[in-house]
Amino acid sequence: MVQKCVILVTIDALRPDHLKSYGYHRNTAPNLEKFVKNGTSFSNAFTNGPETPSAFSSIFTSMLPLINGGFSPLPSQKLTFPQILKESGIFTYGIHSNPNLSKFFNYHRGFDVFLDGERFKEHPNKPDNEEKTSNLLHFIKKILNYQKIFRRLIYGLRGFNKLKNFLRNKLPFLTDILLPFAPIAYNAPYITNKVLPFLKNHTESLFLWAHFMDVHSPFNPPSKNVLQISHVDISNQERNFLNNNIYRNPHKHRISKDVLEKLKILYDGEINYIDSYLSYLFKILSQKYQKNCLVIVTSDHGEAFFEHDKFFHQGIVYDELLRIPLFIVDIGKNTLVRRVNNTVQLIDIAPTILDYFGIPIPDSFQGSSLLPLLEGGFLERDDCVISETYQKDGLMKRNSKNGFQLISIRKNQLKYIYNEQNNAELLFDLKSDPEEKINLFNEENPQLTQLRNIRKSHLKEVTLTTELSKISKAIGQVDFKKVKL
Repeated sequence: MVQKCVILVTIDALRPDHLKSYGYHRNTAPNLEKFVKNGTSFSNAFTNGPETPSAFSSIFTSMLPLINGGFSPLPSQKLTFPQILKESGIFTYGIHSNPNLSKFFNYHRGFDVFLDGERFKEHPNKPDNEEKTSNLLHFIKKILNYQKIFRRLIYGLRGFNKLKNFLRNKLPFLTDILLPFAPIAYNAPYITNKVLPFLKNHTESLFLWAHFMDVHSPFNPPSKNVLQISHVDISNQERNFLNNNIYRNPHKHRISKDVLEKLKILYDGEINYIDSYLSYLFKILSQKYQKNCLVIVTSDHGEAFFEHDKFFHQGIVYDELLRIPLFIVDIGKNTLVRRVNNTVQLIDIAPTILDYFGIPIPDSFQGSSLLPLLEGGFLERDDCVISETYQKDGLMKRNSKNGFQLISIRKNQLKYIYNEQNNAELLFDLKSDPEEKINLFNEENPQLTQLRNIRKSHLKEVTLTTELSKISKAIGQVDFKKVKL
């Protein structure tokens, strides 16, 4: 059997229009750009969820987020592709530092090695000794008020930022020690220092997933990476104001072009920072694998920079969140197509990986393998993309009990948005209005009727599969040995 390897690199909150490959005026990620020149980039890739929980459920299960029991935590009845890989004899390795992707939310399923960035999530079924440990940690944290102290150190003490960058670059193992006490988000050195030794020594067929959080807000990259983007650095005090005042409470401030530009410089600096560590990963992959290694680089969602009066990535389904970068490099293979314009989605990731390993794709998967597109082939499917989540008052919710459906349907250059909370409907012509500023909603529009019908049909499936999953769960909890027939 031919030994094959698939590497899935996901970068949280990375917008495609901040990469040179997608026409950006800055070369924020030169190492990534160099590596993907030998592969294929996808011009029209979209997430199926506007934030991490909904997006990653689509990546792992190849199903739309609301279907079959929802997305957070991943329902047990939703089959993940790492489970299939492991059952097929592929060694599976996962590493991340996003609490939404933790074992607590069932993302460990199917991994032989799962390095979890969430250490002390409360769980109702914990043994007493674990509960006491967690309570003790909570008490210590409360006394120290560690988050406020940590934030003051980051932004207040002269030279602390340089010290912090030195520690995270030179001593990444400190993440293991400090993670329970400090909101560490700069994890690129930690992840690469875990992944690289493993890759060097592993000799069997492999799937490896590494998720990087550094582009996620707050934006506080090392000065050297800011200077790669801009001729002038941004002071710690101004970074504090931008992250903790402007970004968190934008409606209390005037959002000028200068403010937006500085935020984008910091964001671009974070991309540049991750890129410097991706270079180590790409180097070892190129050295170790001459062929039979597929590398996929993508993001879970984008980031809003006040295009629709919001920052961050919650409570909206505009394209600043839904458009994502996607690169596929088949190392050692002369891929025929360098740029694909077909509409593709995150639900296509899992089928692509299974297809590369020669493993049959389950009927439950809603996505399609993208491998034929690399060779100039076609996908025999509609180009309709559904992106969805639950939200309430602009904040993500994990289920229908706490939130309302928020759905986007993209089809034939039209985009329809439905917000259950206020029963609002929006319609945009993406060809003439790519920034989604002009609402063309009109009850008499025949295309609106078609998109509404797609929504209604989809939500019927959501209701049906949710009810079936409840029945299945209830049956699974019955101890049939005790049932008297």
